[in-house]
Amino acid sequence: MKRLLLIAYFYPPLGGPGVQRPVKLVKYLEKHGISTDVITVKAIVFHSSDNSLLKEERADQIIRTSSLDLMFMLKKFSKPKTNKTLYFSTPEKYKKIIRNLFPIDDKIGWLPYAVKAGKKLIKQNNYDAVMTTMGPYTSGLAAYKLAAKYKLPLIIDYRDHWTLNPYITFITKFHKLYAAKWENRIINYASVVSVVSETMKEDLIGAFGIQLKKKTKVMYNGWDKEDFSNIVIRKNENKVIKYIGNFYSHRTPKFFIKALELLQSRGKLPENVDIEFTGNYYKETLDLLLGSSVRNVIRVKSQVEHKDAIESLMNCDALLLFIASHKGKGVLTGKLFEYLRSNKEILAMIPPNGEAAKILKKNKHKLICSMEDVEQIAENFLKLVKIMKNKKVERKINYEFSRSEQTNEFLNFVKDKISKI
Repeated sequence: MKRLLLIAYFYPPLGGPGVQRPVKLVKYLEKHGISTDVITVKAIVFHSSDNSLLKEERADQIIRTSSLDLMFMLKKFSKPKTNKTLYFSTPEKYKKIIRNLFPIDDKIGWLPYAVKAGKKLIKQNNYDAVMTTMGPYTSGLAAYKLAAKYKLPLIIDYRDHWTLNPYITFITKFHKLYAAKWENRIINYASVVSVVSETMKEDLIGAFGIQLKKKTKVMYNGWDKEDFSNIVIRKNENKVIKYIGNFYSHRTPKFFIKALELLQSRGKLPENVDIEFTGNYYKETLDLLLGSSVRNVIRVKSQVEHKDAIESLMNCDALLLFIASHKGKGVLTGKLFEYLRSNKEILAMIPPNGEAAKILKKNKHKLICSMEDVEQIAENFLKLVKIMKNKKVERKINYEFSRSEQTNEFLNFVKDKISKI
């Protein structure tokens, strides 16, 4: 078997979309005969855990290291109840200030441990390439140092932009210049760069040079066919509309709630409709959802493991999707493709001219408007309820967006760029 060394800070038993991408990639690489060793961090304070992802991961070996970053230190030196309370009760604006204090990112304390573990593994095994998935961006720095030292091909996978990220602010000009210098060095050294959207690819080429065009591949997050097997479907008493996921930065349900309150004020809020939000929500979001005048139609559930989340979205009548307009044109949330696979109707509050909207329209979804457009959300909500009560639109499953197909395309691209693999 060919062998890959993957640096991934977020890995099972942690949960969330940032974990799903590397674990699904490792799983489908194994089906192609590629063995992967993973370097990750030991237990940290995090918003979710997911043992179902741990059960399906297929790494040949997982090396879990210590770290000097805050999430690791909080887990190690505080009581379980204390660290969880601190994580969820601390307002996001204060966390952002703390994150911005560090060069590269707030996981920089993991760098020496990841590099040390990588050196040990490379001396023991014959790797064909070193790969990392970012963020955190410290993992990119670790992978670069290892690949450069041992003259191995480097594969950089962007889940999120780094210095081009609209949600990252740098506390000083030095911090940004320092990060940009490293990003430029890493991305130009890499043999292959994978990204989650066409817009991200265009952004990187525009910022770091046309030379990236030939070595950059879009690998959508996609859906895993095995997640959709053996699903138990239950009959709901009311029509159920669900959002499964978290809110952060500019992404918020505030305008959706205002749209419901608007319908309520006009006497047009439909009856026998339940709206369910499932995720780990910060205090600001919980206050917004449960403090509104429409709270009687809203249910809030704690985040569930990924397999349970898939079963939940299959047991509803429609789904909600949120992407903020602020620099959201190229944002493709991981849930988008699982939503598509479910064949449920989607009320998409996203940039109407963005990449997510383009994909939805291609798959016959029409209830699309800006996340901040209260009046149009209210109108589309009424259309959604009407569709749920009548015959639904027939849609075929689009296998282009399966994890299997996305991994196939990625691997073929890598083979063209790296002769060893």
